Amino acid sequence: MEANTKNNAFQFVITLCHYRIENMTNKLGKQLIEEAIKNENLSDEKIKKYLSSKSLNEMDLINKINNELYNDNSKQKSIEKIQKICRKEDNNNSRKIWYEKRLRLINNLLNPKITEINSKEKKINIILDNARIHHAKIVEKACEILNINLIFLKPYCPDLNPIEDVWRKIKSKVYKSMYKNLNELIKIFEDEFYKIVDLTSFYTNWVNEYLGINIW
Repeated sequence: MEANTKNNAFQFVITLCHYRIENMTNKLGKQLIEEAIKNENLSDEKIKKYLSSKSLNEMDLINKINNELYNDNSKQKSIEKIQKICRKEDNNNSRKIWYEKRLRLINNLLNPKITEINSKEKKINIILDNARIHHAKIVEKACEILNINLIFLKPYCPDLNPIEDVWRKIKSKVYKSMYKNLNELIKIFEDEFYKIVDLTSFYTNWVNEYLGINIW
């Protein structure tokens, strides 16, 4: 079980890496993936320093803005273009940082040894919904490297997700429980999750009902 504070493709790939690490037998493979996702080149500090080195110098930036001020565009059009230039040159721009993080993460995972080891590991099948981040190119590439197969539910059918049965059971337990603080609530949630998540009834019923396959 893993909770992400950031809902983006980069963080989802990190989660996929954790799934692979927890479900592989090769110790070297685990170590290589761990090193890839914890590489210091993924730090904000390193990325901002790199982006700074690629940015326009002060004089070039001023000239570029001046060109927009004295062109034939309307005032509003010029303002919009100048804002766009400034956003592009802002090394604290979160979109630029996350984009660079994604590129670096995939490059870190593109270690031939990682791919070779994972190709010999048992394939992981993950059922998930059609959230935009789940279809990102970085996710597709990471799954190729990690030997993970993503099984997408039909659009607008959240009830088809077998994990929903798990959440329903946990909610029932939480509603009937007494807790004094957040830590006690988390403890109740974790205890119930690990007690029921491996029960065969949750996935056998799902397979029988939605796939029409009797796995017994």
